[in-house]
Amino acid sequence: MRVRLTLAAVASLALVSACQREPSFDEKFERQSRELSAKARKIEAESKAQLDAAREAEQAAAEMDQSQSAAMPAAVSAD
Repeated sequence: MRVRLTLAAVASLALVSACQREPSFDEKFERQSRELSAKARKIEAESKAQLDAAREAEQAAAEMDQSQSAAMPAAVSAD
């Protein structure tokens, strides 16, 4: 009888120790808040990189237009 009681006690302790405590609302909220903040920073960085690339491309196009218009001779009219 004592052996059964000891085995039951050990088994119940093993089951209790195997169960993990469910995170509280505040812990879940904090974790999700950190994840969302990280995603927001990533989106902002990607948007900034795309905007910088677009500005650079626009500036390069404007410089090409200027160099092409400077290289073209003016049309001569025969009046």
